[in-house]
Amino acid sequence: MSSVEFNSVEEEVAFLRGLTAVHKMADDILEDCLERGLDLDTGLDVFLTQCARLVHGDAGFVSLRGTRGPVLTRVMGELGADVFQVAHQQGPQRLADGRMLFCAQLTLGRLNLGGMGLTLRGAFEDGGALVMRLVEAIAEQLDSAVLGFLALMDGRSALERLDELDVDDTPLMRGRIGRYEVVTPLGTGGMAQVLVARARGPEGLGRLVALKRILPHLTSEPAIVQQFLDEARIGLRLAHPNLVHVYDFGEAQGAYYIAMELVRGVDLDRLLRVLKGPLEAPVAVAVVVQGLYGMHAAHSLLGEDGASLNLVHRDLSPHNLMVGFDGRVKVLDFGVAKARAQRTVTLPGIVKGKPLYMSPEQTQGKPLDARSDLFAMGLILHQALTGTRAFERPDEVASMRAICDETLTRPPGIAQPLWRQLSRALAKQPAERFRTAQEMAERLCEACPPAREAELARLAGQLFPERVRELGRLERAVPARPVTRTEGLVTRPGGRRASR
Repeated sequence: MSSVEFNSVEEEVAFLRGLTAVHKMADDILEDCLERGLDLDTGLDVFLTQCARLVHGDAGFVSLRGTRGPVLTRVMGELGADVFQVAHQQGPQRLADGRMLFCAQLTLGRLNLGGMGLTLRGAFEDGGALVMRLVEAIAEQLDSAVLGFLALMDGRSALERLDELDVDDTPLMRGRIGRYEVVTPLGTGGMAQVLVARARGPEGLGRLVALKRILPHLTSEPAIVQQFLDEARIGLRLAHPNLVHVYDFGEAQGAYYIAMELVRGVDLDRLLRVLKGPLEAPVAVAVVVQGLYGMHAAHSLLGEDGASLNLVHRDLSPHNLMVGFDGRVKVLDFGVAKARAQRTVTLPGIVKGKPLYMSPEQTQGKPLDARSDLFAMGLILHQALTGTRAFERPDEVASMRAICDETLTRPPGIAQPLWRQLSRALAKQPAERFRTAQEMAERLCEACPPAREAELARLAGQLFPERVRELGRLERAVPARPVTRTEGLVTRPGGRRASR
């Protein structure tokens, strides 16, 4: 690892805290994968996402190589570079969009297992030396964890064991959590990982589900577990076509999980990025209106005593509006507590995330009600109609100030009747917005008749044909090969190439 001097005690403490978090995370993830018979790509998915959050990175990759080339690649976010080119590089480099990409090689002596990298936004007056040192430390911990995983698999050399991961593109079930057989990782957030899994019961294998589980290094946090269980209980009470359906939840050997509907589609954020521009007004309105219908059901939910639960999403964005390949839109993550359990490292030059979809009252820390969610949906509609985020500014403070103080002007592409309703949703004072999500949906439909579900389905299918094919492959997933037990740890030989 390269050496670097710290300019202050605070910098050194932040760096050491980051190293400690990485070491604990890698150990917990490796142990979790081996105990549950999960494959290496499941662990890499968690490790990559959590390390990116640790340093406020917005994208990253891990690419493992065997004797013939790449065998397993995980990419998180928009990398802004060809992963198979940068996987061979070492050190920081400035990308065309202004971000910095920090690449490190995964090496054990003269053996090269591949490469990893994280992208961050910032000025980095030191050229990114301090961040680069932390990324190198992450790489050192990762290559040790990979070797530890491979050491418990059949094969000869480490590279030959990596070759065995590249057997074919057929999804294989690997590992079990409760009564669910894991098929493949789907994505990871700050608190939980989502896996594609299939229920197993007396009748055999059942339907595919999205299995959400607490990250292994957070299972010892009582507050996190309680928040997770609260989310599950709320989810079981929600029932609406535009909300993701929760089937059940439970705990198996310390792994807390929620089994929910697997949405066959893509989120609105990804759809807009691939489209590289705004949606036609009827399509944008259709997406938002369907989301509002689901929100209204959640906002109206009553407790067992008949009193309102006063649910507020608090974190709406294009990421948690899913556009299905059947044209149905679903809202994700209603009722999730938003405590930030994952500590982060604040090093010089790093730019944190921006609160782009908060309401004015949320930025000011005031009490929230359902009208805060309507403001967020107004911002989502504005982005879908214009292709730009309404209050995006260079830093977090400037973005929050703009949300509270700046007035938007009507873009030329938005018709006056639609702009009138959008402006009401984006009123600075909650009392000046719509009373309910249902009312907002009705007014939007009057201003601009929404596209039909068939049109949404056609657009999503045309933009993401590979995703449609991938879901078909998952539906045809075959039973897992037999597992073997080595020194009390469940392992399974072989694997498959991980999808990007």
